[in-house]
Amino acid sequence: MSKLFEPIKIGRLEIKNRLAMSAMDLGFTSNGSINKRFIDFYVERARGGVGLIVVGGCYPEMTGKVWKSIIGLDKDEFIPGLKKLTDTIHKYDVKVAAQILHGGRSASSFFSKTRPVSASSLAHVNIKQAPHALTIPEIKKVIECFVAATVRVKKAGFDAVEIHGGMGYLINQFLSKATNKRKDRYGGSLSNRINFAKEMILAIKKKVGKGYPVIFRMSGADFVDEGLKIDESIEIAKELEKAGVDAFNVSPGWHESRIPIMLMSIPRMSYIFLSEKIKDNVKVPVIGSVRINDLALAEEVIDNNKSDIVSIGRPLIADPDLPKKYKKRQFDDIRKCIACNQGCFDSLLNFKSVSCLYNVRAGRESELKIRKAKKKKKVMVIGGGPAGMEAARVAALRGHDVYLFEKTDVLGGQLRYAYIPPGREEIINVINFLENQIKKLNVKIQFCKNVDMKTIKELKPDVVIAAAGGSPVIPKIPGVKEKNVVVAEDVFDNEVQVGKDVVIIGGGTIGCEIALHTAKMGAMEPDVACFLLKNRVINGDEAVALTSRGKRNITILEMKNKIGGRFGISTRWVILKQVKDAGINSITGVNVKNIRYINKSGKACITFEKDNKDIKLLADTVIIAAGYKSNQSLTKKLNGKINELYKIGDCVEVRTALEAIHEGFEVGLRI
Repeated sequence: MSKLFEPIKIGRLEIKNRLAMSAMDLGFTSNGSINKRFIDFYVERARGGVGLIVVGGCYPEMTGKVWKSIIGLDKDEFIPGLKKLTDTIHKYDVKVAAQILHGGRSASSFFSKTRPVSASSLAHVNIKQAPHALTIPEIKKVIECFVAATVRVKKAGFDAVEIHGGMGYLINQFLSKATNKRKDRYGGSLSNRINFAKEMILAIKKKVGKGYPVIFRMSGADFVDEGLKIDESIEIAKELEKAGVDAFNVSPGWHESRIPIMLMSIPRMSYIFLSEKIKDNVKVPVIGSVRINDLALAEEVIDNNKSDIVSIGRPLIADPDLPKKYKKRQFDDIRKCIACNQGCFDSLLNFKSVSCLYNVRAGRESELKIRKAKKKKKVMVIGGGPAGMEAARVAALRGHDVYLFEKTDVLGGQLRYAYIPPGREEIINVINFLENQIKKLNVKIQFCKNVDMKTIKELKPDVVIAAAGGSPVIPKIPGVKEKNVVVAEDVFDNEVQVGKDVVIIGGGTIGCEIALHTAKMGAMEPDVACFLLKNRVINGDEAVALTSRGKRNITILEMKNKIGGRFGISTRWVILKQVKDAGINSITGVNVKNIRYINKSGKACITFEKDNKDIKLLADTVIIAAGYKSNQSLTKKLNGKINELYKIGDCVEVRTALEAIHEGFEVGLRI
């Protein structure tokens, strides 16, 4: 029997289960205050059955404000709003903590309106604004700000405080040699570098009492040059436990790290070994986190003593009822987070509020409520892609009689190809969820059906939702129809033989994904490499090389000046790194002039212009990955002939899956 839903104590505080919701910026406010939208968001998660919710980060002083939308704890005027939040969450037998986060050099003056501060005057790699190195009297004042903020946390009804000492923020900047070059009692040896954090914990405990729980968020390893390794983090945890820390929340890396931390390409539970190492060396509870999107994995972590509590963040954005559904074994009803970052992390980086690719209500809980329709209608949905399935799901939930027509023999639309490339497998969760839901809701699905006016007349729908998607763009290049020229979909569908020398025309999202998919063909399976590595048949570098790519020579030709332009901010750099690691060559700023088949060799000769020079490439296979165009032929015929007609998704304009699903939801709500 798993311990996942058994209670646990942090200090004197009892939590009803071993699931915590991690602190996260939501982008719902810009003045540091709590608003109704913020409370609505957390109430939905409290109802869903999580044991502990950590709110934040919250800045203890304006100098530490790391982003425009994080919560304020530097003034008493914030207490009433925070108290309203904690009172509401407590109604659901859920405990709540506030995370205090001081950005240090990560806090740009763009948000804080003051010069950033740090242990030393080394600038953040992205912000490039040299911070002021705190003097000893100034260090004391920062500690006083943390203490005052904790007092406000307690007054506001929070059950615990979490001090953020990881991910490259101020406390971590003192702990790590990468950012701490001091020569005084706060720098040099590890025991000195710990002093800032230790004095802070002691001061907090002295002020609010030893019984008030303090959680310390730490990076198990920094993943930067001269950064903390796990052995040092263990020593830090031991010392801070002596100072009074009641639990440790262990996560990997810094935001500056060039090792990916939050993406779907990271295997699940990759970093849980860090919390396990800390747990083996302290007596207080340890919280493990990152890339745990399935509570079966959470059970595995806890039942195998890798941590005492599992912290999940994005999975609860995707499905606030995740704990409740899992406990009731309603597995088909769970929206599994796919770690795409499109609606959450990327939105914040673009100064937008948090949303979710396929939980449209995230952040709009009061605004978007699914209610029964006043009048039941017969609804026809044309297209079984993500937009069509979501529209069908919502319409069916509202009591309509829904018919969905799909021209192929499977559901998913273009999203079916998105999960095939290596590291993108999680995307299938979106298709699985939507397909399971519409089947449970008795949506009548007809496969292999090309809808025309006759089909519509026979069905006699009250409403038609056109979600016919898009089709591959075939550029007007002489020779594009030669026999060894194929579209990306043919390769994904395994309908063509791919030769050794491959040229991909198009370096956008599809181009990069098909390049990675093709490069991986014939690569060694990881378990084989692990076996050979263990038996010293190959070394580590060979294992990486053999599992990263097969034997094909791949070149991407892109007309723009960069490849991967449509990937999100947090994803693109990782995709480009994968492209490079797979040995894929990319040539940008080109104009492909023609493709000519050579009978003698059976190869294609691609001529392209680069910097006013014609260059030729030979290929066994040419893959067209020039994007998609809208399928509008049917929708044009429907104009003026259907009383209630809605057009959504790619058939209107090619867009992201997030945009398509959100459109589908809103149309389903409108009928």
